[in-house]
Amino acid sequence: MLDRVTRDLQDDVIEDDPTIDEGVPTETRQRDLVRVVLLGTYRTVEGTKTNTFKRGADSYPLVESLCWVLEGPNLQKLMGLLSQQLEPEKRLQLGTFVSDPTAKAVADGDRLFQRHAALLGSTGSGKSWSVALILERAHALAHPNLIVFDMHGEYTPLTAGEDPVASGFRIAGPAERAGEQGTLFLPWWLLNQEEMQALLLDRSEANAPNQAARLLHHVRELKHEQLIAEGRTDLAQRFTVDSPIPFSLDELLARLEADDSEMVPGARSAPVAGPFKGKLTRFIARLRSRIEDRRYGFMFAPPQSDVGYEWLHELAKQLLGTSPGIKVIDFSEVPSDVLPVVVGVLARVLYEIHFWTDEDVRTPVTFVCDEAHLYLPASVADPAEQRALDSFEKIAKEGRKYGISLLVVSQRPSDVSRTVLSQCNNFIVLRLTNDQDQAVVKRLMPDSMEGIAAALPLLDVGEALLLGDAIILPTRIRLDPPKVKPASATRNFWTEWNENSVDELDLVAAVEAMRAQTRTKA
Repeated sequence: MLDRVTRDLQDDVIEDDPTIDEGVPTETRQRDLVRVVLLGTYRTVEGTKTNTFKRGADSYPLVESLCWVLEGPNLQKLMGLLSQQLEPEKRLQLGTFVSDPTAKAVADGDRLFQRHAALLGSTGSGKSWSVALILERAHALAHPNLIVFDMHGEYTPLTAGEDPVASGFRIAGPAERAGEQGTLFLPWWLLNQEEMQALLLDRSEANAPNQAARLLHHVRELKHEQLIAEGRTDLAQRFTVDSPIPFSLDELLARLEADDSEMVPGARSAPVAGPFKGKLTRFIARLRSRIEDRRYGFMFAPPQSDVGYEWLHELAKQLLGTSPGIKVIDFSEVPSDVLPVVVGVLARVLYEIHFWTDEDVRTPVTFVCDEAHLYLPASVADPAEQRALDSFEKIAKEGRKYGISLLVVSQRPSDVSRTVLSQCNNFIVLRLTNDQDQAVVKRLMPDSMEGIAAALPLLDVGEALLLGDAIILPTRIRLDPPKVKPASATRNFWTEWNENSVDELDLVAAVEAMRAQTRTKA
């Protein structure tokens, strides 16, 4: 199988070249230079009776062998034959081949999701449409299970209508204090010890080790007391400080303040400062500031119904169950500086629930990480962001064994964690104009595919290079448009400037929404 990467035609007839035989017809005297890559072999293989495409060349053409360019009906037939090698239930039709619009581009749906995938492209290249198309195709299955981390509310249209593609959820914004339909809170007791320390401690302080020790001591005690009070004695003997068990935040503060002001009997019965007196003051102040910060309302000010032991059962049913199958979680009202914490905690909790699900009843689930560069950065400085990145990198490295995969979506692959991208075995790459982003994609491709990457800045909107385990033949395709468009269409600036004016009342409403940190209309 020959993949024509570049073709330089030199039309000059080299009649004066003494090495050319005079008996060769003139029309063959032009020099056609074709650089090719051997991708595989299409022939009968051992154990089969029909021709089969097999990756890797196990036989090579001889020097002076003839070769042909497949075009038109022949290309369509070849692509059709390759697609037929996939079992019908595995076929994921993404579009058509650019070289022949009548030939359908079909990927292996199993391989695309089970080995992680990346959907990359500059802004305006068609990423959101591509995600919507994949969700639309998955919606046609009996029991799809995908969770979309929607950073800008782009996929909200997919949750509306008579036959919605997905169910919609929304992380509570700073202005929300009571639970509403589809609103998600992530209470403080979901944090593990590393996340608690990263969020609440200042490692540069001399008393940081004492603060960490007392925090974990009291959290462990409070969780144990809560289990005993509820009669869950068996669990009380096996839980750890990382176990997601509700406990009282007010009681935690009270015990820390008691440590910070404790006086103990001295050698002559005179009271002396306790071992932690004055060492927790700054830590307590930091904890109080977090609790009072409305941006963290999704964590420290959930409704009472989200503090009970059974609440986590309901969260698992909502987000990991297959009814509804596709879930879109809107993070658009979460402040950007706390966004990695929110996404990281939610992803880790869902991963751990899935990890502890009995293997016999475990259903695969895919996390669609929209705008991944915002919370899966190539480099981090904040400890809380690092904990969030660690959660996704663990999923990228180990999730496949437990039926969890990632679909990483980003317009800046150069800003996305190298660890996460390196674990992706499938790539849908739309137009990339930035040379640093192009370089990242080229490094992730095999050396034999380097020539294909030269087309990245030349792709039209909706065109993509599809390569990896999910597609038999790496190629350039035109993606089908989704039936339900996401709310990410490029605005027609020039046209709208000519047609629409700004209503001053709308600007006043926008200022008030900014002050209230919510788009909800009164």
